[in-house]
Amino acid sequence: MIAITGATGQLGHYVIESLMKTVPASQIVAIVRNPAKAQALTAQGITVRQADYGDEAALTSALQGVEKTTADLFQRSGSTCPAAS
Repeated sequence: MIAITGATGQLGHYVIESLMKTVPASQIVAIVRNPAKAQALTAQGITVRQADYGDEAALTSALQGVEKTTADLFQRSGSTCPAAS
């Protein structure tokens, strides 16, 4: 399975849209902070799991069974990654 973090954001939307051209929805896991915003993904057959980078246990659980992932680590107002600042 392939996990996409930030799946309800702009970048996540484009990544999922592109992936669905070659990967079945059943193989995509959308990692989101707010599952209520991911109803359209669920309707497409994508598994939605709730997690946040600040919650290690939730993130570990959400990534169970995942073989590959993409990560959107940057905020509009600044980076959460000091190396990217």
